[in-house]
Amino acid sequence: MTSRDQDYTTVKPLCRGADKVDTMKKASLLFFSLVAASSFSYASELLDTEELFALDMGQLLQLQVGSSATITPTIQRRMPATVTTVSPQMIIDSGARNLYDLLEIYVPDFHYLPHHWELPHLGMRAIIGDRDDKYLIVVNGRVMNELTHFGALSERDLPMLSDIRRIDVVRGPGSVIYGPGAVSMVISIYTNTFAEHGDDGVTVKLGAIEEFQSLEISKTMPLDGNNHGLWFYAGLSNYDGADNDDSPVVYGNSDTTVWGDPIEAGEHSTLDNPANRGSYQDRLKAKLHVDYQRDAFKAWMRYTQGGEQLAWSPKIVTDSPNGFADPDIQQADLTAHEVGYKQFVLDLAYNWIINDGLWLDLKGGYDSIEYVRYLFDNSIPDNPPENHREETYFVRGIVNWLPAANHSIAMGTEYAYSNWGLDTWGSPDVAARSSRLGEMEEWSTARYALVGEYQWQISKQWTSFLGARLDNDDYTDEMWSPRAALVYAPSVKDTLKAIYNRSVRKNNAEELRDQHLNGVKPDPEVLEGFEVTYQHKMDNGMTLLGAGFYNDVEIIGIDTGLLESTKVAEYDYFGLELEGSFLSDLWDVRFSHSYTKLNNFRVEPGKSQKVSVSHKGYGNDLSNWSNHISKFAAAYQYRPDWRFTGSLRVFWGYPGAEQTTLETNDNRDASEDGRSSSTALSDRGYSDSFDEAVFLDLGLQYKVSPSATIALQGYNLLGFVDDKYNKRMYLINVSNYRSDAAAFAINAHWKF
Repeated sequence: MTSRDQDYTTVKPLCRGADKVDTMKKASLLFFSLVAASSFSYASELLDTEELFALDMGQLLQLQVGSSATITPTIQRRMPATVTTVSPQMIIDSGARNLYDLLEIYVPDFHYLPHHWELPHLGMRAIIGDRDDKYLIVVNGRVMNELTHFGALSERDLPMLSDIRRIDVVRGPGSVIYGPGAVSMVISIYTNTFAEHGDDGVTVKLGAIEEFQSLEISKTMPLDGNNHGLWFYAGLSNYDGADNDDSPVVYGNSDTTVWGDPIEAGEHSTLDNPANRGSYQDRLKAKLHVDYQRDAFKAWMRYTQGGEQLAWSPKIVTDSPNGFADPDIQQADLTAHEVGYKQFVLDLAYNWIINDGLWLDLKGGYDSIEYVRYLFDNSIPDNPPENHREETYFVRGIVNWLPAANHSIAMGTEYAYSNWGLDTWGSPDVAARSSRLGEMEEWSTARYALVGEYQWQISKQWTSFLGARLDNDDYTDEMWSPRAALVYAPSVKDTLKAIYNRSVRKNNAEELRDQHLNGVKPDPEVLEGFEVTYQHKMDNGMTLLGAGFYNDVEIIGIDTGLLESTKVAEYDYFGLELEGSFLSDLWDVRFSHSYTKLNNFRVEPGKSQKVSVSHKGYGNDLSNWSNHISKFAAAYQYRPDWRFTGSLRVFWGYPGAEQTTLETNDNRDASEDGRSSSTALSDRGYSDSFDEAVFLDLGLQYKVSPSATIALQGYNLLGFVDDKYNKRMYLINVSNYRSDAAAFAINAHWKF
């Protein structure tokens, strides 16, 4: 046996059938059993270690265990990345109404901010953009990002979460595994399957103040035997959101609308803004999923639709020099800002065991996603909203080879063919249109990738990883994503990792198309990162982890002068993270604190950006990030039928945003004609948007019967004291904020 069994004291050198297995097969089975035992899919709870060793290779593959950070089999604590895993029980305990809040509760150094012009933006380790194209959302190994304009678009806003088996968040770059776009993080969602699923049942949620209703149903259907069957899931939600009285919008600059209503800095706006988190066009949010398995063949189909309404920027209701409103416009003439999407995915996979030390993972399928955005002026004739759809045909093959007990090699390739500028499903009579290209003509591109990884168990304590990925498509130059990592595990309690990563991101398809038509083949966005982590497990159930990282980042973002996405800046910064957890029969406690600090910031010549103003002598911070973030989440099993839960998130202030506003105000005062950028303009002395934000949730669960559970959840409860606690500063428009509503929900679940 290899030294990997030292990570699990339950592994025995003499197990059922082990004397009949040759050395190569032992190595193969050991790799898979350790992956299964360490996976958060709870394979180790389904089978003990001796039973795992008794399974053949095909049965082990049916467990569908895997890693979100490697392509060679790897136990959890030796993964060459920092990964936060969210389990189904954690989802229930959080009471979360969407992925935004769920991940913000549990993932250290994770944050999200709203935007007046786009859907909310998710950030990790101080990387957050005006579009969500710097991270990937992945479902069952399949990247779900919309690539024409926005990025990670689907899944995030849906309150239906009971189809999720686990979520792995890779904190940091991941292009070496997932390709372009995995710059700041990878959110890897694993759904229930026929092979691995919870109880069949119904979940109902009813929300008050932030009003919503949702219904979820899941059902398993065996066809013949244990390895052939279907798993069905359907979820629907009517999400009205929270009105302006309960979720007020606050602007930082005093002004007057073109129809004569005052805007007072720091006061609740009297504008009739759309409801906070209200559904796009009041449409039902939906999630439908069907999973099919027959032995080593697996297939799933998934359909989602969602979207949100957005609060207005003050620019659209004021005239020069602070806005651009038509002087004759009235509030009733304004179209609600809102963004909607629909996505359909078909995914096919097959695990082909060639021999005891060699197997091939095949994956392929189809993906189509549409994006629609209405802005304030789309009610004007001949000014239709942005609307476009893209589709991709995809195939991937990864060969895994175990040449010896301490070595694992994986190599593979991907190919994708994409069609862009397609008409949306709901509006075939309206020509596809984007903000960059205007009316779109259809075009197609192809891309390919080569990927490889070598894992070497150097000794009992040391493991090394070398990996690389090459991506290329018709509109970009070659993009390289290498990784090197060294993991030292001197005992079952201690793990030390040193990691180097280089991750890349290409521009959005609409921008690449425009550049291609103008004869330009642009360079990708690049992040080079170094990370050191140390984890220690105590005998009392406590686990502590400390991480330090340094990133050098080239930013492709919005040039606010030209309103195009291009390289605008380069900067380097560092961060520190401390996190811990305590698990016992009664308690589940998790806490973290993170600190990030800008080092150097360099702007591309002639570019206008809203990432930082440090290069102009205003502090040394990033504009859209809180340098200090603290989180605490706990669950206590009071009695077998009662469970208390709670979470607290504290964002200790936004000094970079305050500096951006100060620089904007200084420019306005220094201008001869009273004109300058008004994006972050505020009244002098105003600071509400930049102060700390605090979110407190509390919950109570009661098990009515063995098959029924009901829960009461309170959200953002400090808002009942002062709604400033619950504020979310707007990205780019940093002097504005909206307070999340203090609200309640009742959640009920029945098992079939």
